[in-house]
Parts: sequence; structure tokens; C-alpha cells
Amino acid sequence: MKQILNIILILISLNGLLYGETFSLKQIMELVESNSKDLNMAQTERKLAAVQEDLARSAVLPMIAGNVDYTRNFLGIEQPVPVGSIDGGGPLVYQDMVVNNDNDFSFGFSVQQKIFDMKVFRALEASQQYRTLTGSVYKATRQGITTASKKIFYQVLLLQEVYLVKKATEQNAYDNYLVVKNKYENELVSELDMLQAEVNWKIKIPDSTQAEKNYNLALSHLKHMAGIKLEEDILLQGSLLEYPELPARKNLSEILASRPDYQALINEKILREINIEAKMAEFYPSLSASLTYGWQKSDDGFDLGEGTKVLSAGLSLTIPVFYGGSRFALLEEAKLESNITNTTVLKKEEDVQIQINNIFLTLKEARGLIDSADTTLKVAEKVYSLSETSVNNGLATQLDLKDASLNLEGAQLNYYTAIFDYLNAYFDWQEATGMR
Repeated sequence: MKQILNIILILISLNGLLYGETFSLKQIMELVESNSKDLNMAQTERKLAAVQEDLARSAVLPMIAGNVDYTRNFLGIEQPVPVGSIDGGGPLVYQDMVVNNDNDFSFGFSVQQKIFDMKVFRALEASQQYRTLTGSVYKATRQGITTASKKIFYQVLLLQEVYLVKKATEQNAYDNYLVVKNKYENELVSELDMLQAEVNWKIKIPDSTQAEKNYNLALSHLKHMAGIKLEEDILLQGSLLEYPELPARKNLSEILASRPDYQALINEKILREINIEAKMAEFYPSLSASLTYGWQKSDDGFDLGEGTKVLSAGLSLTIPVFYGGSRFALLEEAKLESNITNTTVLKKEEDVQIQINNIFLTLKEARGLIDSADTTLKVAEKVYSLSETSVNNGLATQLDLKDASLNLEGAQLNYYTAIFDYLNAYFDWQEATGMR
């Protein structure tokens, strides 16, 4: 009962630990995602890629334009017009006459369509591939943010446990000091025993104070990532005592297919190959067709009857001949950039293989350390219980109890730290294997 009361008092001392809104790991992850500036930028890149794809597609579609014109002429345009000749075959006789009307009306539209243009086709293909690339980048960014939110969530839980252990150790030392002090006042123990108990209590106060500070700092960091007000009290719904089993090994091809960062490199590789084809398209001719219709009427009034109509169609063929060698240079540049990307993909495959192997070895080691730390903790708890009983019966000294207390505290912290290290490695494994 005494230990239970001590734990309740320790929990109350943690700011917001027994009251305030409760957040699960899933809720924290959702808040971190919604408040992540990196994820917001990646999402904007996806939208921008979609706009660029629409822009590239517009070059393939026909361009239709129409116009309607009206002109009011305030001055008449006079031109000499032959009206006759002198009898006998003399020179022509000219007379100035107004040749324009007061109002000019015109209407027309034109249609232009690219029939063959490799540059336009490759640009559309590249824009579609770039949109796929930004999707992979978004997934990779989201996965990294998810891993970070998991780690900080459990780091807060670890530091909370560290504080509870430190505070419980301090409280036990204080309770022991009160017992020894009472015995000293009843002349059952020496003054040295009382002073040793007092020192053993007071030297633990800075440790618990530092542990509380570390916990609050980590909690503030978590609140900032999740967009929670720093002054808001929250309670995390989770436990370090719950952890997944050791995962099964996967083959490299399965892992690479699940990793968005690797898929982003593959998409970049394809985009580089399209870029080479786009540079080669500069050597191809282009063909386009056009259709134009027009109507025109001039009148001193507003009679729109009749009028002059025009309908024409045409083809335009453009053949590139010589551009000063720039096309060859751009083509070579695109090939070299593609080679760099291909090498990067191969290097990524090797790095992933090494990363997976290292993480799995870390997982196995961490899992073994949990079992070892659990065994050590049970022994330390038993030793402390026996030491406490021996001290109460005068069969052991305060120094013996102090040693047992330190061993118990260390065993408790080692146990929680081992679980946290395992979880940390497990989250790295999830990210490295493309798991959600």
C-alpha cells in the first residue's frame, strides 16, 4: 500500500500526467503529419507536377482562336479613279472618290493542330513521369515523418519511466531516512547511520530533478511536432512494456519494391531516359496543320447581309538543319546525367542491403538485451527487498541498502532502455523495409 501511494504521488507530480486530453500513437502520428511543413511542401510538389502535366498535354491538343472586329471610319479615304477619256484616245480622266465605308465588320476563327512533333510528345511523357516521381517522394517523406513521430512518442514514454524510477528511488530513500531518524531518536541506531540515510536521500534529489526536466523537454518537442499548444496538458496512451516480436527477414527485391525512396530513384532513372529521347527529338522535323475561316463586310450603315467569306487550310513542315552543335551537346549532357542516376540506383541497392542487415542484427541484439535486463531486474528487486529487511532487522548497514538501491535503479533503467532501443530499431526496420 505504501508503494502504491508513493507511485500515485509521483504520477501527480508529473505535469499533466493524470489529467488532460489523451493521445494515442495513431493520433500523434496524424497530428504530426498534418502539421509537417516538409510533408506540406511534398504535397505541393505533387500538385505542381499535375499542373505541369496539364500544361504539357495542352500542347498536344488543338488551339482554337476566334476574333470579332468592328471599325468606325470617321474620315473618308479618297483615291483618284478613272472616269473616262478625251475623245480621240487621249489620256484618262481621273476623279477623286471615297473608297471606304463608315463601318467595317469582320469575324473569323482559326484552328491549329500539331500532327507530328516529337518534342511535344516527349514533354508530355516526361511530365507524366515527373508526377509519378513526386508521388514517390511524397510517400518517402511521409514515411520518414511517421518514423520520427513514433520515435519521439516512445522517447517521451521512456523519459517518463526514467523519471518515475528516479523519483521512486528518491522517495524510498526519504522513507528510509525517516525510519532511521525515528530509530536514532529512540537510540536504536547510531548518528552515523542516520547521517548516511540522510545523505543517501539528498544525493538522489538532483537526479530526479534532471529526469523531470528531460521528460518535460521531450514532451514539449512532441507537442511542437504535433501542433499541440505547449501549455496544454496531455496524457500519452501507450506503454514501453508492449513491443512487437522480432520480424522475419525479407528478400532484397521485396524490400526494394516497398521502399518509396528507392522507387523515387527508379522514377528518376526513367525520367532521365525520357530526357535523352526528348533531346533526340530535337533532330526530328515537326508538322502542323491549320484551318482558317473569315468573313468581312463594309457598309455605311449596319447592314450585315452578304459580305466576303474566306476559308483556307494549310500545312507547315519545319525541318531542323543546323543549330551550332547545341543539340549534340544537350544530348550528350542528358546521357551523362542518366549514367549518374543509374550508378546512384545501383549504389542505393547496395546501401539498402547493408542497412537491412545492420538493422536486423541490431534488432536481434536489442531483443536479447530485453530478456537479459528482465532477468537482472528480477534479481535486483529481490536483493533490494532482502537488503531492506536486513537493515530493518539490524543485519545490514545503510551502505548495503544504498548499493542495493543503486543496483535496482540501474536494473530498472536498463530494462526500459533495452525496450526503447528495440522499438527504435524496429521503427527503423519498418522504414527500411517500406512498412507503414
